[in-house]
Amino acid sequence: MHISILGVESLGVRSLSCIVETKNRKILIDPGVALGLTRQGLLPHPVQVRASEDTRHSIKKAAGNATDVVFSHYHGDHCPLANANPYQLSLSQITKELKDTAIWGKAASNLSIIEDKRAKAIEHALGIKIKNPEGLTDGPLSFSYPVPHGPNNPHVGTVMMTKIEDSSDVFVHASDIQMLNDEAIQILLDWRPDIVLASGPPIYLGHLSTGEIDAAKDRILSLSDKVKILILDHHVMRSRKSEHWVDNIASVAKNKIICAADFMGRPRRLLEADRKIWYKDVPVPEGWHEAYSRSEVDTRPYKGVHLFPS
Repeated sequence: MHISILGVESLGVRSLSCIVETKNRKILIDPGVALGLTRQGLLPHPVQVRASEDTRHSIKKAAGNATDVVFSHYHGDHCPLANANPYQLSLSQITKELKDTAIWGKAASNLSIIEDKRAKAIEHALGIKIKNPEGLTDGPLSFSYPVPHGPNNPHVGTVMMTKIEDSSDVFVHASDIQMLNDEAIQILLDWRPDIVLASGPPIYLGHLSTGEIDAAKDRILSLSDKVKILILDHHVMRSRKSEHWVDNIASVAKNKIICAADFMGRPRRLLEADRKIWYKDVPVPEGWHEAYSRSEVDTRPYKGVHLFPS
């Protein structure tokens, strides 16, 4: 099994996209990209915008070779959008690559109104019906029934987890469980994975109580006891405070807890967490975003910028 994480917060974008290759399948999960339209009152810095372009290119390339595409849910950082903003992956940019590919996704009965519209837009663009695999197995693929998107609250929606198994490893893409509910953790433990890619809690938002954060830590450690590698990223890598929180948990864990950048052997680039500092250290020309939305600026000067603000 070969696992390549294409986009995630520790690599500079809002995403939880990966492609997993087994002997006979290439499975692309959650091919979506976003940047957080505003953060600390600022639009994405051009360094982030370039990272988004690079990630979108990687996802399109992976989609062109994929046998299967899985949508854990239909938020803009997990699926291409018909009405994407300039920093997201547009459905029109990837329609050709998704043709003639098996498309799996959450059932319509478990979708919010906006998610249902997005799923239908994908179906319309591809001329297909998205397969609902919840609770089913297809070759190396197994899918969970819907589990909470974060806390166990009917108002926050649900996600579908994906297990991929071959003769060497069991990998699980746990999407936006955020380590905030026991239901998803129990399924993970029952699946007995070797490697898990999951979202950590959105500590950066500031609405989680101390008790909720402590309970998330306990779930992480409990899962880590049974998993060789726990890749914890996405929401939890949107601030330096929560990055340090993960590193502190990793220091006492039985097995390896790392972020996606560490797993891929690449430098951590928490571009959203450092957005205000990027604006200070690399000033943005006036009118840059308006010009970018009209495709009138060149992002190449921002490619490969590895200045790490301090």
